[in-house]
Amino acid sequence: MAEVNRQELFPGQSGIYEWPFQEILSSKMNAMRFAKLAVSIALAAFTFLVPAAIRAQAPAGPVKGAPPQPASAGRPQEQAPLPPRTTILGTWKLNRDESDGPRKRRQDSGSSNGGGMGGRRGGMGGGRGGYGRRGGESDEERQKMRELFSPPAAMTLSMTGAEVDLVDDRDRKRAFITDGRKLQKSKAANYQEIAAKFDGKRLVTEEKSPRGDKISRTFELSEDGRQLYQTLHMTTGRNNTPLVVRYVYDLPAQTR
Repeated sequence: MAEVNRQELFPGQSGIYEWPFQEILSSKMNAMRFAKLAVSIALAAFTFLVPAAIRAQAPAGPVKGAPPQPASAGRPQEQAPLPPRTTILGTWKLNRDESDGPRKRRQDSGSSNGGGMGGRRGGMGGGRGGYGRRGGESDEERQKMRELFSPPAAMTLSMTGAEVDLVDDRDRKRAFITDGRKLQKSKAANYQEIAAKFDGKRLVTEEKSPRGDKISRTFELSEDGRQLYQTLHMTTGRNNTPLVVRYVYDLPAQTR
């Protein structure tokens, strides 16, 4: 700051007018010096103390993110659907709503003549031509006929060589022999060999009912590969009335 020439401000005067002005200028200069010093000290303290405080609060080692929140135990996980199949092999679960079950057969019989079956020809109730009662039929035959029209809730189809095995949830095994070899009779009630052949991708059986009537079953994959159709063809009654029963199976739910 340039020094003030007091002679220029107060020409020809001194004494009482000079010393107050000198004191004022000195006070202002001292105040400015003090202010600059205080600002410098504050900046230095801020530069030193703030990084030290940050280092003191941070834990040792690398900074870790927040731990992942566990999934809610009560919230069911969505399961991806199984891919469609290209063959009849695998495990299947009965779709009772789309199958020709006993309740549906009774309902359909009321809307057709002589006791129909799902719009298909032929009765199968307790009347004439039904499978439930016939003169001279043994209890074992009646039981086998009931089992024939009682599909398993689940079944698995597998193939080894020319043999297709069907194992159901009742611990029964049916071996479908497709190479024409002689069938072996088994004394075990839960095992049976049945002649069969492939018609394209369909498996068609050739067998007989407990009464000796001809029966043919077909196992066929749906167009979308997500359902299996098991269709039973047979004749009943004295007039050999054709009877067709279809059971529908779905892909089982995927488990994790």
